[in-house]
Amino acid sequence: MKKMEKCVSGPVFPRAIAAAAIIVLFLVSGCATKIKVNMLQPAKYHEASLTRTVAVLPFEGKDGAAFASELESVLASVMIGGKPYFTLVDRMSINKTLSELQLSQSGLLDEKTASTVGRMLGAQGIYTGTVTANDVSDTVTTQTRTECAQYKILKDKDGKPYQGPCVRYVHKYVRCTDRVASFSVAPKLVDVSTGQILYAENLNDTARSYGCDDTGLVEAKEVLLKRVKDNVKKRFRTDIAPFYTTEEIALMNSKDMIPTKEAVEKLKQGIEFAGKDRMDRACELWEDARTEAPDSPAILFNLGVCAESRGDFGTALTFYHQADRLMMKPDDNITSALKRTQKAIDNQKLLGEQLKRGKP
Repeated sequence: MKKMEKCVSGPVFPRAIAAAAIIVLFLVSGCATKIKVNMLQPAKYHEASLTRTVAVLPFEGKDGAAFASELESVLASVMIGGKPYFTLVDRMSINKTLSELQLSQSGLLDEKTASTVGRMLGAQGIYTGTVTANDVSDTVTTQTRTECAQYKILKDKDGKPYQGPCVRYVHKYVRCTDRVASFSVAPKLVDVSTGQILYAENLNDTARSYGCDDTGLVEAKEVLLKRVKDNVKKRFRTDIAPFYTTEEIALMNSKDMIPTKEAVEKLKQGIEFAGKDRMDRACELWEDARTEAPDSPAILFNLGVCAESRGDFGTALTFYHQADRLMMKPDDNITSALKRTQKAIDNQKLLGEQLKRGKP
């Protein structure tokens, strides 16, 4: 967790003031201290995430074998809890098996053949696929530029010359390039034991770069194509294995329903510690403040953030509900927190299954 930004709060109004004044409080209170919380999300394709020992066969299509190797690197790089998530069959064994079966080193295998290869390799799943688009196209146009070739020379009252209006223009032509990179691939994962397709997607992306000879060069084809391939690989990564997302959570700093100066000070000090990446100390201060101000929405909400940051989503949800019931109007931060933590709770079963060692 890290501090994102910190802004000075606006005025605070006591609970006794009418609701209209409280609305003013939220409008003028400025931005709050925000922290970052990393949250583990389940893979989008559950069955694919459970297939942990895999082999990646060469893909069909333009540079299919090369891109299959890139996806193999993606799989090898997945680390959860500091440990590799997948076990990959080495490339030498794959090539040897394909050779023994007299199969192409660059071709899409049907499910039955893929299962045969997978059993020989000792894999649970086989990735195959086809690269359907892998190119960069340029559209070249010409634009006209108009420049002044001669200015009229004028003199001021002291007889000193200075540049006046343009009296002669020239036109020149420049070349402009509109460059578009496109990449599309259709990977699929075949279950070796059943021949079923556990994962099949069409992953694609495009990127554009535009430039003229006199205003800036267009991006290199290799750079543009690498960008779209990287985006495709990122999507593949979230499809087949648990992945982390980063949530920015704004802390609450309202003094409403805090009866003592000591509790107000602890709320403030806790926010300062949180802003310095010291959530441990911040949570201690807010817990102490709760004994003096058990009905403070801000303290309860911030304690919910504490629980959420350590992965205790059930406790976090309880704190957020308590804070919500004390509010006189809906609060966007609390509403987001309720949805976020409920989703995290719903995801826990899937994550629990995915974080085991996978299929036997």
